[in-house]
Amino acid sequence: MRLEQSDAELFYRLWFPLLDFVNSKYRVCPETETIDQRQGVDARDAKAIADYLWSHTGVIEEYLVVAELPNEYAQIVAGWKQRKPGRYILERHLKKGLVFISVEDGAVYMVKGETSTWAEMLGESPVLLDAVLIPFRGSIISDGLVVPYRICFGKGATEDFKAVYMNAKRNHTIHFIMVPRKWTTSSKLIVNMVR
Repeated sequence: MRLEQSDAELFYRLWFPLLDFVNSKYRVCPETETIDQRQGVDARDAKAIADYLWSHTGVIEEYLVVAELPNEYAQIVAGWKQRKPGRYILERHLKKGLVFISVEDGAVYMVKGETSTWAEMLGESPVLLDAVLIPFRGSIISDGLVVPYRICFGKGATEDFKAVYMNAKRNHTIHFIMVPRKWTTSSKLIVNMVR
């Protein structure tokens, strides 16, 4: 599932100026002078700038001081400090979103796409990928800068991923919003399988 068009547009109206602020202030990619939604940005540069942002989330506060955003939008951006970077298994595509299983802790997340469906971008599941999950208006999305690994999982691994999802579904532990997660037995299974 994707965000509503108006929400996707809002995400990018908030995201691009934040990246521009980070790059202008910290010169992560000095050859990139301005990041503008209309002009676009090289994906490698955007990823480098976003990586800097996610490892220095205090920059979000610096940005909010100067950004002059309406309160609702400032709250959205401030919420991105709750980001969850990591390695995930994209286990399945559903109408309400995609099932991401954290390799680090086995938590299961329902993630929406911004403008494209994940199936269009990544193909069939399961897929191992690096992503940063962020909250957005009561949902979980990624920052749009996902790095997939071209690994083929066998039937046993695929069934194990399915079992983790089904267990989370049965126990009502799928995260639809960003909240801290405790370590579980299924967490150990995922971590050991991918390592």
